[in-house]
Amino acid sequence: MNILWLTWRDIKNPEAGGAEKVAIEVASRLVKDQIPVTLFSSHFANAKNQENVRGVKIVRRGGLITCRLFAFLYYIRRTNEFDLIIDEINTIPFLTPLWAKNKSITIIYQLAKEYWFKKIIWPLNIVGYLLESLMLSIYKNQKVLTLSSSTMNDLYKFKFSDVNIFPTGTDHKGKIPTIKKPLIIFLGRLTKAKNPEDAIKAFKFIYSKLPVYQLYIIGRGKDTYVKYLRNLASSLNLSNKIHFLGFVSDKEKIRLLKEAKLILIPSIREGWGLVVNEANATGCVPIGYDIAGLKDSIKNNVTGLLVKSRPDSLAQAALKVLRNDKLRKKLIQNGFKLSQQYSWEKTYQDFKAFL
Repeated sequence: MNILWLTWRDIKNPEAGGAEKVAIEVASRLVKDQIPVTLFSSHFANAKNQENVRGVKIVRRGGLITCRLFAFLYYIRRTNEFDLIIDEINTIPFLTPLWAKNKSITIIYQLAKEYWFKKIIWPLNIVGYLLESLMLSIYKNQKVLTLSSSTMNDLYKFKFSDVNIFPTGTDHKGKIPTIKKPLIIFLGRLTKAKNPEDAIKAFKFIYSKLPVYQLYIIGRGKDTYVKYLRNLASSLNLSNKIHFLGFVSDKEKIRLLKEAKLILIPSIREGWGLVVNEANATGCVPIGYDIAGLKDSIKNNVTGLLVKSRPDSLAQAALKVLRNDKLRKKLIQNGFKLSQQYSWEKTYQDFKAFL
């Protein structure tokens, strides 16, 4: 089998996230099993047009939107080379059922829905929101993979007929530290969809009650938005308590998670939330909004807390955990136990079984 994997970003893209992590972990293991994978993605600043990453051939053409057209052109010139296409949908699809119906399966981590209004300017956001159901209708008879029951249920509402769940993984088995610092973390891409500003607003209230705590904002984003977040922290008189660490290595990320007591996850929608697995594996209690994806990865009042999508709700839940060691330790133990069930090897084996 020779696979062509279509995705709008690859793991080296500065805006890569959970979806790109899943792709490279699965694709690299396919290559180890003597199944060649070409991952076709968009180009980004200073990127190579083609390179090999962990055995996976990565080809980059076009931008985040135009890569769909380039993917089609790439395929029709090499139709006989590929036995299977993996069409990964992230906001805008590649439309493979129109040109490779019998050769493709589809990965849909999450629907866009609220994303249109957070990431796309008016009036394109309105157009995108209205067109999403039309674009998805092209895929309703395809075999689909997703990570969570939330997305599966969303797809069944769109009349999809064959949706399958495969589990996400984690990079390490983890360990529960014996000592934690008075530290809270936000970890993720600094975009409006990940909503770091709500973490900052929540921390304002937390700090007013527990002034010993600090907030680390870990991740990168566009300069204009990062500047907005820094200004927000300054306007709340928290510049010396909120620290922007930018992008950190995986090793440093795990070290910080081991030090922190809580992680705030105020996203507007997730496919799953890999950061939840990482937090649970390091004794860092996740508190997130009760939204699609997080309601699957966080077991409310068992491995973490889910709250209404408001900064004050996020803050109240954080204070509840920080003031109650018995509750925090229970959440830590349950979360750590659950985290041991996840691994990239299991993710791969389930994925390969589906293929």
